[in-house]
Amino acid sequence: MAIDKATTRLSDLAKLWQRVRGQTLKDAKYRYTRLIAIAERLDDPLYVDFTGPMFAEYRIQRITEVSISTVNHETRYLRAMFNELIRLEFIDHNPIKNIRTFTERETELGYLDEREIKVLFEQLEKSTNPSVYWVAKICLSTGARWGEAEKLKWSNLIHKPYPALRYVDTKNGKNRTVKIAPDLMAELRMNGLFSEPDHRMFKNCRTAFRYAVKKTGIKFPEQQNTHILRHTYASHFLMKGGDIFVLQRILGHSDIKTTMRYSHFSPQYLDQAVEFSIGGVV
Repeated sequence: MAIDKATTRLSDLAKLWQRVRGQTLKDAKYRYTRLIAIAERLDDPLYVDFTGPMFAEYRIQRITEVSISTVNHETRYLRAMFNELIRLEFIDHNPIKNIRTFTERETELGYLDEREIKVLFEQLEKSTNPSVYWVAKICLSTGARWGEAEKLKWSNLIHKPYPALRYVDTKNGKNRTVKIAPDLMAELRMNGLFSEPDHRMFKNCRTAFRYAVKKTGIKFPEQQNTHILRHTYASHFLMKGGDIFVLQRILGHSDIKTTMRYSHFSPQYLDQAVEFSIGGVV
C-alpha cells in the first residue's frame, strides 16, 4: 500500500519504518530517535519535496557540529529507511540513493603495555566497586566488549568440555563462546557478587573504571576508554603470534576487515612485508 506523497513528511516515514521494520532491530530505539532528530533538523519536509541536494546541504552544516562518523551514521540510517520502505512498496524512490558517505580517517587503536596493565589493575583493586576489577579482567582475558562482560550471568559460565564464557546479546546479535583459563574460571566463581544462575554476576561499573583510569594518569586515544582492554587483548594476541582469523572469531567480528585493523601487530605480517617484497631486484 503506497502512501500519500502530498501529505507524508519525513517524520511520518520514520514512524512507518519503526512500525514495519525498526522495532525488530537490536538498536531500534536508538535508530528511531536518530531518524526523528534528522527530520526535525531538516524542518520535517514533505517526502515529495525532499531531495538529495537538500540532504547534501544539511550534511555540510552538520559536520561543523558533530564528527564525520556521526554524519555517516545518519546518512546510512536514512538511506536504509528509504530502501526498506521501497522494498515493502510504501514508497517508490530513495531521494538520497546517490549520496555517498564521507571518507573517514582510520582512528588510532591504542593498547596497554605490560607496565600499564599492572598499574591499571593495581588501581582497580582499590576501587569501592568490587565488580570493576573482574569485569576489566574478563575484557583483558577474552577481548570482550565492556557491556558483554558487565552483563554476564552465572548461566553464561561454561564448565564442560572446557572452561569458557558465553557472550549473548552481543553488538552484532550473534552469540559466541570464548575459552578461558581454569584459574580464571575458579576466580570468577569465588568473586561473582550474586549466586542465582539467571542473575548477573556483576554490578554496573563503567564509571568506576573511568575513575580508576583517571587516577593512573594513563592516556588513551579519544573515545577508547573501556574499549582499550579489547584493543589490548587483540594487539597482544597478534604480537604473540596468534592467527588473525581465530582472533576474528574470538572478537565476534562479522567482517574480517574490522579485525584487519590489528594486523600490523602480527610478527608474521611484519616479516612477510620483507620476505615477499620484490624491492631487492632494483
